[in-house]
Amino acid sequence: MTTAAVALSADPFSLSNPELIPDPYPTYAAMRHDEPIHQSSMYGGSWVIFAHDDITTLLRDPRLSNNRATLPIKALPLAQQQEFADIVPVLTRWVAFFDGHDHAVRRQHMNKMCDLFSRDKLAPIIQKAIDTLLAGWSGRHDLISEFARPLPAMVITQLLGAPMDDHVQLAEWSDDIAYLFGASSLTVEDLRRGQRAIHAFARYLRDQTHNAMRRHNPTMITKLVEEETDNFRFILDDACGQAMLLMFAGLEPLRYLIGNATWSLEWHPEQRHLITENDRTLRHAVEEFLRYDGPVQYIGRMVTEDFTYKGHKFTAGQPVLLYIGAANRDENQFRDPETLDLTRRPNPHLSFGRGAHNCIGATLVREQTALALHALATRFPALRVAPDVPPVYNTNLGFRGFSSLTVDTGL
Repeated sequence: MTTAAVALSADPFSLSNPELIPDPYPTYAAMRHDEPIHQSSMYGGSWVIFAHDDITTLLRDPRLSNNRATLPIKALPLAQQQEFADIVPVLTRWVAFFDGHDHAVRRQHMNKMCDLFSRDKLAPIIQKAIDTLLAGWSGRHDLISEFARPLPAMVITQLLGAPMDDHVQLAEWSDDIAYLFGASSLTVEDLRRGQRAIHAFARYLRDQTHNAMRRHNPTMITKLVEEETDNFRFILDDACGQAMLLMFAGLEPLRYLIGNATWSLEWHPEQRHLITENDRTLRHAVEEFLRYDGPVQYIGRMVTEDFTYKGHKFTAGQPVLLYIGAANRDENQFRDPETLDLTRRPNPHLSFGRGAHNCIGATLVREQTALALHALATRFPALRVAPDVPPVYNTNLGFRGFSSLTVDTGL
C-alpha cells in the first residue's frame, strides 16, 4: 500500500517524522526526482542523499568517514554534550567506526569471530530458538514481541556464550542504544537512557568474559582477545565493544525485517509459495524483502574535509545520511521498483552497504530471516495479519518496522 508524499516544505525531513514512518516511499520517490541531494536541518545541518548511483559512489568516497560515534549528541548545545561525553570512548571502539588501515586490521581480526557465522554453524542454533518460540502456537499472536524480537536476541546471546535467560535484558539495552542512531529528534532523557544502556552492557560483557576466562570457557569475546591476526589483537574493552556492535547490528534489523516481510506477503499472497518452494527461491525472496521494505533506511557518514559533489558543498564535520531505503526503490536501477518480486534477479540492493564497511551482521540477518520465514510458512500455511488489529510502527525511520503486528495462525 502507498500513501501520498509528505510535503517537506511544511514538515522538514526527519527520522522522527511520524507522518513519514508508515510509508516513506512516495516521499523518497519525490525526493529522487526533485531534490536527490537534500540539505537538511537534522543534526545541526546535514546532507540527505536519495539516488542509488549517488549513494553507491559516496559509500566508497574516502572523504566520508564512518566515524560517527558523536552523531547522537551532535545537535546538543556544547554544554549539554559534556554530560554524554563518556559514551563516545565506548562507541569509538566499534570496528564500524574506524576507517582505512585501522578498520581493515580490525575487520580482518573479526573475521575469525565471523567463522562462527557460517550457515552450517548458525542453522542449528537458529532453528532451536525458532522451535522454542513457536512451540504451541495457535490462534493469534504478536509476531514481533513473541517471535521476531526475541529470536535474534536468543541467537546472539548463545553466540556470546552468555546465559540464555539474559537475552531479554540484552535486547532492552540494544533497543536503547539503537534509538540513539535511529532517531534524529533525541531528547536528553533518550540520551540518558542510551548512556545507561551503553555502560551497563559494557560492564555485563566484561564480567561475562572475565568469568569465561577464569573457567577456561572459550567464547566469541575470549577468542578476539586471546588470538592474533598479523600481530593484532583486541584488548578486552575493544572485544566487548565488538560484541555490543554485533548485538546492535544483528538484532535491530532482523526483528523489523521479519515483520515487514510478513506485512508484504499479506498484500502479495500469490508469492507465498516461493518461501517454501526450495532453498534457492527462499534466498532470493530474502534479498527482495531487504530491497522492497528493508528495516535499515539510511547509512550515516561524516564529512572529513570540504569538497564539492555535483555542485553541492560538503563541509567538514557535516553528517551525510545515505538513504538506502530510497536507493532500493530507484527506477534508474531496478525494473518496476515499487513492485515486490520475490524472483527478482539481479538485485543490487544496498541494504547492507557496499565496500569495506558492508554490514558485519549480514549473514546473521539473512540466515535468521530465511529460517524464520520458512518456519512460519510451513507451520502456519494459513497465517494472515489480523485485519481488526491495527499494526503499530516503530517511532523512528532509522530502523523502520513494526513494534507490534498481530497475526492469526489459522489454527
